[in-house]
Amino acid sequence: MEDLFKKFIYTGVGWISVTTDRFKNTIDGFISDGKISEGEGKKIVDDFLKNTETKKDEIETQFGSVVDKIIKSFSFATTNEVEDLEKKIAELEALVAKKETEQKTVKATTKPRTAAKPKTTKKTTKK
Repeated sequence: MEDLFKKFIYTGVGWISVTTDRFKNTIDGFISDGKISEGEGKKIVDDFLKNTETKKDEIETQFGSVVDKIIKSFSFATTNEVEDLEKKIAELEALVAKKETEQKTVKATTKPRTAAKPKTTKKTTKK
C-alpha cells in the first residue's frame, strides 16, 4: 500500500513539474513577444508556483488521510505488531525445542520396562 502511495505522489510531482515547465515556457514566450512585461511574467509564475505548492500540500494531506482510513478499515498489522509476533514465535520455538531435547534425554536415560512375567505356581496334589 505504501508503494502505491509513493507512486501516486511521484506521478503527481512529475505531472506538476512538466506542467510548471510548460507554463514557464508559455510565459517566457509572452515576454519575448512583448505581450507582457518581464515583471508581470515573474509575478504570474511566482503566483502559479505558490498556488501549485499549496494545492500539492492539500492533496498530500487528503490522500494521506484516505490511505490511513483504508489501512484502518482492513485492520492491517503494524510493523511493531509483526515484530512482536515474530519474537513470540521465536521464544515458543525455543521452548518447544528445549522440551523436545529434555524428553529425548529422559528417554535415553530411563531403562525400558519389561513386562513382568506372570508367576506360575505348581499345583500340588494331595495324597
